[in-house]
Amino acid sequence: MNKKGQKVLISVFGIIIVALAVVLGLLTTGALNPKKPDETAVKPPVEVVEIDPSEAQKAKFRENYDTCKAINPDYVGDLFFDSGLLSVNFVQATSVYKDNGEMYKFYTESGKLVSDPEGYTGNDVYIWTYWKTGEYDYNDNGGSTFMDYRNFLSDQNIIIYGHHFSVWNDETRSKAFTPLEKFLEEENYEPNKYVTMVLEHEIRKYVVAYVYEFDATVSSYFDDFQYWRTNYAYDDYTDQIDNDYYARYIENMNRVKLYDTGVELTTNDRTLTLQTCISGHTGELFEILVLKELSVESY
Repeated sequence: MNKKGQKVLISVFGIIIVALAVVLGLLTTGALNPKKPDETAVKPPVEVVEIDPSEAQKAKFRENYDTCKAINPDYVGDLFFDSGLLSVNFVQATSVYKDNGEMYKFYTESGKLVSDPEGYTGNDVYIWTYWKTGEYDYNDNGGSTFMDYRNFLSDQNIIIYGHHFSVWNDETRSKAFTPLEKFLEEENYEPNKYVTMVLEHEIRKYVVAYVYEFDATVSSYFDDFQYWRTNYAYDDYTDQIDNDYYARYIENMNRVKLYDTGVELTTNDRTLTLQTCISGHTGELFEILVLKELSVESY
């Protein structure tokens, strides 16, 4: 792995890559064999899903938001698949320090309280810390699901990270981002493709556009698949502008996608990226879902 790859790996994933291998006890199942895209298959057109929740539903969203925000001011919103596949709260710490200058209480993978914040980012705050209690969480919730510390909700690409559990920790396959493993099989795509994000004053609708595996053992992936960019034209690790990157990224995703969803991205689209581990390959293979924003409604 080249130095640039190492830098991005450490900076973006924080301790995700090193720590998930142990705490989640992932199965050693061997290499997965994803289906190759069937370019001849006819996919149904992607319809724009209008958001029209009832006033009663909006009231429930508001009540839930206010309740969660009262528990922890770092709560950002809820993310759920319309099929019921997954429903999670997500939080964000923009730094290891709170707005008042106080250092967060957060933990290492082994449960050690971090005393020296040097080398840590906001992403490390919630990886092993449960957002509702502020305490170390190894097995029950696997820490928290969290938005990248660099993100603003106005960004072109929102990145959310979540843990993947082994069957030893989660026989129900329902904790955190574990249900995303279903997207590794094309047969599970169509019933689960729509996602809703509920924020303080917005309801955003998405559709899954790409599913691919990020291979952290291949240095070229760190150039070709920079899904961690909050705005695709800007690389904040090199402080460089590259207006053509989004087009190249779409081209590269088309090259490695596990299957054709029928959803096309353009360089004008806003996206939501979900990252989790792949069973048996923690630290080497990551499952990446790139979702296209369809609509936004204020409420």
